[in-house]
Amino acid sequence: MDFYTGRVLRLDMTALTATVEPLEAEWARLYVGGKGLLFRYLFAELSPGTDPLSPENPLILASGPFAGTAAATCSRLAVGCKSPATGTLLDSYVGGSFAPELKFAGYDVVVVTGRAPRPVLVLVEDDRVDFLPAEGRFWGLETAALEQLVREEMGPWHKVLSTGPAGEQLIPFACLSTDQYHKAGRGGAGAVMGSKNLKAVVVRGTGSVTVGDAAAFARDVLDLQNDRILTEDNAWTYEEGTPFLVDLVNAAGALPTRNWRTGQFEQADRIDSASLLEVRTKIRACTQCPLACRQVHRFGDHVCEGPEFETLGLCGANCGIGDLATIAAFNQACDELGLDTMSTGAVVALAMDLCERGVADYGLAFGDATGYLAAPGMISRREGWGAELALGARDLAALKGRPELAPHIKGLELPAYDPRGTFGMGLGYATSDRGACHMRAFTAADDILGGEAPADSLKGKPALVAEQQDFSALAWTGVWCANMYMDTDFLGAHFRHLWGRGTTHEELMTTGARIWNLGRLLNLREGFGREHDRLPAILDVPHPDGAAAGKTVGADEFRAALDEYYRLRGWDAEGVPTEETLAKLSLDVRL
Repeated sequence: MDFYTGRVLRLDMTALTATVEPLEAEWARLYVGGKGLLFRYLFAELSPGTDPLSPENPLILASGPFAGTAAATCSRLAVGCKSPATGTLLDSYVGGSFAPELKFAGYDVVVVTGRAPRPVLVLVEDDRVDFLPAEGRFWGLETAALEQLVREEMGPWHKVLSTGPAGEQLIPFACLSTDQYHKAGRGGAGAVMGSKNLKAVVVRGTGSVTVGDAAAFARDVLDLQNDRILTEDNAWTYEEGTPFLVDLVNAAGALPTRNWRTGQFEQADRIDSASLLEVRTKIRACTQCPLACRQVHRFGDHVCEGPEFETLGLCGANCGIGDLATIAAFNQACDELGLDTMSTGAVVALAMDLCERGVADYGLAFGDATGYLAAPGMISRREGWGAELALGARDLAALKGRPELAPHIKGLELPAYDPRGTFGMGLGYATSDRGACHMRAFTAADDILGGEAPADSLKGKPALVAEQQDFSALAWTGVWCANMYMDTDFLGAHFRHLWGRGTTHEELMTTGARIWNLGRLLNLREGFGREHDRLPAILDVPHPDGAAAGKTVGADEFRAALDEYYRLRGWDAEGVPTEETLAKLSLDVRL
């Protein structure tokens, strides 16, 4: 199979055995790779009602068909399971170099099940798979130290995907790490790996990827790189990276500040892109990427990648922290411990709010760096008040009797775009497949970043959200990076080599819709429905000041928009895809 290895590696952690089976060719035809294949294997492997931290919850790693080729940004890996943070499906993505190495070793997909009797590390070297003891050597190590030790002992070219101390402690928002600074964040895949007593998967491959007509593929990739990638549309990636958003989102009144009390941070000019450029030392890129959006900064003796926009928003403004060095130190602590910065920043801000309101006594306060910097370590160890913050925002707020203060949807903390300043993002969050997520539909580009749609209206947003969700599902079959402007002409130029024929916009978007609807079926099977597609109560309180002052997404307006979204999707009034829709999309599964 060109572009595929045609093989799936199955790791049974209970028996400590590895087996190889053929890739399901029909699934690859319908769902392509990345997000699509991950969802299809998850649908087959996951029994309804499975406890996310039980041995029966599969952890699935899926590359895209273009990993290991010259296709730009396609080195990303899709990681999936049932989320311990939300109970929904989880698909998370990470760059770096792990996915191509997995392909070079001969595998498109890895399915991990069971629980090892004691901590282990799995070493994959082409056809050889070993289960190595992790106790006393690897277990307990932070992420950078683990990678350094692995490469010292096994070789400098081995690629590592690991969980940190937070994952070992089953923190529900623990992430997975590779290439030191690259994280599969959101939703708790790190806790699922930790629940299996699996510290890391280490891969070294010496194979290659076939692409059919290599000369024709190389010509198209080079032309696309020159004409569609290295352009003004994408220049922001290497010039500033995601921190360029700080000023724009703040000006729109959509930057969450002090646990979402307002949407404008008075110290935003201290944590924006201009401030970071003063301390930038270089830029780096993932494998297969010419854009190099990874910004490296120096704060005294401390050198690190990032912080990215979401960290600046949720760990900076949302916590009342206006010092870049302090945010960077918090970011590094989360990275090394294996904590998702977005959820960690959100839960720390909530804890600060609870303290200020006299509901809790954690010694935390907005803008105070002391408790703030201690929080990641205390959370990851479940130490002292960190044990309560380790619950996540939804459960912490419920524990303290103030559920209305939790900024979450389906248990996943909100990203750093306040829907009171960009109504379309609210609808996108509410209908996202993994809980509140800005990566499925990014209407902020139309609402506040230069588009023509009014930010304080949901008119036209249901169609925009559905279209962007389908496109993101399509793009993450590749797996392309969201930090690049793409359209179906760009993707189709790649798919024509994959499928050996020409493609149309309609066919490609149908593929995206098929994957999105498969994800909906997975969540429906887990008990999620219309009642979960809603905004949190914390957004019902209007901002007192700023560009979005006095604005909220009204209940009636949201209800009408959700009805319209369901109709456009071909779902019934409760958000269930109709049989006609499933047949039209050629889905091969049913509830």
